[in-house]
Amino acid sequence: MKTISKAGDNLGGLTKIWAVPKTVFSISGRAVSFSATADIYEIYCTPESMEFKELSEKTAAGIHYNTSVSGFVPKDCSTALEAFVDMEGKPYVIIFKNGNGDFVLAGTSATPLRIDVSRNSGRQTADKSGYDFSFIGKTKPRAVFIDNPF
Repeated sequence: MKTISKAGDNLGGLTKIWAVPKTVFSISGRAVSFSATADIYEIYCTPESMEFKELSEKTAAGIHYNTSVSGFVPKDCSTALEAFVDMEGKPYVIIFKNGNGDFVLAGTSATPLRIDVSRNSGRQTADKSGYDFSFIGKTKPRAVFIDNPF
């Protein structure tokens, strides 16, 4: 008989997101290493704005996953804009830390994720100002749990 154990703590949400260029990482089992770290982005997000989704889709070619890691970066400023412009169009794997303290790797070198960014200022001074972003892509494997890579 197979069982899925009852979880201890079961906290939702994400606490950190890193965008890693697909060319600078390697994975062996649960260990991730980097050949360079200069182009890795640690993305600060408003707490409770981050989300991971992995929806399966069955096609004639088999099952693949519509993967998305998203969040909100507060304050429309030149530093954030320059970073997002630099990331546009480039392939990334995403590492995130979830609310339970686990590290997860989404995307692979063969099936990376790409960023989609929306810049907002709102209509009123009380509205949020900043960047909604999503790293999205179709991946063949599911996201995997990894050891702390940092």
